[in-house]
Amino acid sequence: MSITLQEVSSENQLEEFVEFPFRLYRDHPYWIPPIKAMEKALLRPESNPAFRHCEAVLFLATQEGRTVGRIAGLINRLECEKLGEVHARFGWLDFENEPAISGALFEAVESWARARGAVVLKGPYGFTNLDKAGLLVEGFDSLGTIATLFNHPYYPEHLERLGFEKEVDWVEVYIHSIEAIPERIQRFVRLMRERFGLRVWRVRSRAELKARGRELFHLLQETYRNIHGFVPLTDEQVELYMKQYLPFIRKDFIKIVLNREGEMVGFGLTMPSLSKAMKCAGGRLFPFGLLHLLWARTFNDSLDLVLIGVREEWRNKGVHALIFHEILEKILSGGFRHIYVNPMLEHNTQVLSLWKDYQSRVYKRRRAYQKRLT
Repeated sequence: MSITLQEVSSENQLEEFVEFPFRLYRDHPYWIPPIKAMEKALLRPESNPAFRHCEAVLFLATQEGRTVGRIAGLINRLECEKLGEVHARFGWLDFENEPAISGALFEAVESWARARGAVVLKGPYGFTNLDKAGLLVEGFDSLGTIATLFNHPYYPEHLERLGFEKEVDWVEVYIHSIEAIPERIQRFVRLMRERFGLRVWRVRSRAELKARGRELFHLLQETYRNIHGFVPLTDEQVELYMKQYLPFIRKDFIKIVLNREGEMVGFGLTMPSLSKAMKCAGGRLFPFGLLHLLWARTFNDSLDLVLIGVREEWRNKGVHALIFHEILEKILSGGFRHIYVNPMLEHNTQVLSLWKDYQSRVYKRRRAYQKRLT
């Protein structure tokens, strides 16, 4: 049976593009449904400021009138300027387990990318580094965090058959039942505080967090500017992310380290896990989805370590350890039993070494693939 490709050009098609994974993963225990309204807003040029410097195309694959796959193609011009050549991205990839479907989807995106001068196609990626990325290649037997993608185990085989190769891997760490902070870490942290005059800024109100939110986002960009695939955020994007995420972040879960001059030199962001709450929400905030999320913010035994970053000139001065020490104190005082660390580049030994003194293990691995188009 032949596969038909349709470029998404109407609101009904966009609706189908967002709905397809809800059918593909129906009742799957480890898929976390996104909020549909947020997905649509991310894919509309009028509501996503990334479209000021990005071009995107969405494709639906149908077979006998039934949707069997989807894919997005993206070109971020800021990234291309940084690289000195045109790289295209693919994302929002989902398909039934049939080679003809995945082949048709990638043929469409590759043709679209070549027509715009792209020499590489890579993914899964979103518009920015704060969007979900990476195909799951290990760890299909457990629930992930809300910041990650889930896919069926047959996806990697399809991509490799189509000529895609590994670009980079991320790993995710699970830490179980921290009982106490090792004394040597406490001594080290005390020494670093005294030697460098470091202190932790306690966020006292949401208004205070909002007032320094832009400074925090700029610090995030500075600390991540040299990591793989980083593309700076525009001011419009920073404003959008502040509006989307700050309301859901508890101020007591933000750890920001200041130097003697009161400048931000590092940060750690954690949050009670919302994975189960998102499954209960089923893709909708209303009427009851928001209640599930608010409940999970307060009553929870699982914690997600979302982001941790330190300015380059401070990375060998114990700031990572100080941030993690603060996070551990919150874990112990809050009674959290399970800690899930968001994806980290597999070669980021400085951060990965933070968990070596605890009951930790890599429980998931995800991969970005690439293919030369020349």
